[in-house]
Amino acid sequence: MFLMGLVGGSAAWAQTMPAIYLNAREEATLPDSATHYRLVDLSDGGTGGFAMREFSLTGVLLLRGTLSMVDPAVRNGLFTWYYPDGSQARQTHFLDNTMDGIYLAWHRDGRVSHRGEYSRGQRTGRWLSVHRNGQKRSEGRYVQGDLHGEWRYYYNTGQLSAIERLNRGQSLDLRFFNPDGSPWNGPVVRRQAPEFPGGQAALLQFLKRNTQYPKTTRRQNITGTVLVSYTVDESGHVTHVQVVKSLAPEADNEARRLVASLPAFLPGREYNVPIAMTFTLPIQFAPSISLFGGASRKRPALPVEACSNCADEVL
Repeated sequence: MFLMGLVGGSAAWAQTMPAIYLNAREEATLPDSATHYRLVDLSDGGTGGFAMREFSLTGVLLLRGTLSMVDPAVRNGLFTWYYPDGSQARQTHFLDNTMDGIYLAWHRDGRVSHRGEYSRGQRTGRWLSVHRNGQKRSEGRYVQGDLHGEWRYYYNTGQLSAIERLNRGQSLDLRFFNPDGSPWNGPVVRRQAPEFPGGQAALLQFLKRNTQYPKTTRRQNITGTVLVSYTVDESGHVTHVQVVKSLAPEADNEARRLVASLPAFLPGREYNVPIAMTFTLPIQFAPSISLFGGASRKRPALPVEACSNCADEVL
C-alpha cells in the first residue's frame, strides 16, 4: 500500500508514524515478541522517499535509510547500519528492495573492513576484506553472486592462510597454510565457531550455575527472557556485551553481568584465520516447581550466531 493512501491532509506530513515492532525476520509483530522497532517519518524531507530509522528495544540506533513505500516496506537509496556507540558499521544502496551498488563495512575503530559491489542483489566484481590492523584478510572475485577464480586469505601478519580455486561457487582446490608459510596438515574446515571450554554442555552448566534471579524481579513476579548480544573476538574473549531485548532493569543487569563473565573461548576461525563472531544468548528468568517441590529453572538455551539487521552476511 502506498503511503499516500494512508495519509490524508497536509498536516500529517510533519509527523512520524507509530512505531512498527519487528522480529528477527523483519516481520511485524507484537512488542513482546519483537527484537527491534522501526520509525518512519511522513515527510520526505526532499529526498523523494520517507526517512526511516530502526532501533533496538533499548533505544539504540541500528539502521537509517529511505523507503519509497511503507506497507509493504520498499527500500530505496542509501542504507547505513550502526554499532551501539553510534559509529557506522556498514553501508550500501538499495534499488527496489534489492542491494545495488558499492558495499562498505567498517571495524569499530572506523577502519574499513570490507569493500565490494552488488548488482541487482548479487555480489559482483572484486571483493576485499581487511584485518583490524589494516592487513589484507581476503581477496577474490564474484561472478553473478558466485565466488569464482582464485580466492586468497591472509593472517594479520600478511602471510597466506589459504588459497581456494573455484568455478562459479564450486570448489576445485583448497589449501591451508601455517603462519610460517608451511603447508597445514590439520583438518581443512572453512568455518569453525568459537568453542567454550568443555563444549556446549559446559556452557549450559555455567549459565545454569551462575544465573541469579534478582530479588526485586522475583518479588514483582516478573518472568521472561532477556536477549543479550556479545562478540567473541579473535583472541577468544567476550566483548561488546549489550541487552537487545529487555525484561526489567535488574534482570537486564544480571543477564549482562552473566554474559560478560563468560571465560575465554577457543576463537572462531574462517579459512584458518581467527575471526570475531557475534552471538545472541537468551537468559531466562522463570522459576518453576520441580517434581520434588523445589524451585528449578528452565534449561538454558545455547547462543545463536547473529547478524541482526545486517545488509548481508559478511565474509
